[in-house]
Amino acid sequence: MSHTNEQYLGCPVQFTRQFIAGKWQMGILWSIKDKPLRFNEIKKHLPDISDKSLTKELDFFIEKKIIKKTINETSLLYSEYCLTDLGHSLIPVVTAVVEWGYAHFQDEKINKEMNLTPVEVIQRIANSLSSKALEI
Repeated sequence: MSHTNEQYLGCPVQFTRQFIAGKWQMGILWSIKDKPLRFNEIKKHLPDISDKSLTKELDFFIEKKIIKKTINETSLLYSEYCLTDLGHSLIPVVTAVVEWGYAHFQDEKINKEMNLTPVEVIQRIANSLSSKALEI
């Protein structure tokens, strides 16, 4: 996905899409919504993403002030990524997309677990991400 601002001038929908429409963008935002994570921790939440793609998306989000990168200089030098206030403002958008998708999956009866409510689906995702973080 191209991240050039010129194509988004004057259209709030297209402007917003540049932050959530990429293959990995919502997953990256969702993975760090509750706490800062290191590069490899984010990658564990998105196991099929390449280092190159994750780096590109993180750099884009940092440039746009959606994500902040902090370099921790303790005995072990490492970086963490967290949402800025602007980044946190995207989480309700991502949540709405999850809820909308869930509602329509339910209508199509694609999955046996479709008796879950959207809030339960979001909670399952959050729990899954939390348990994966504990494995680290």
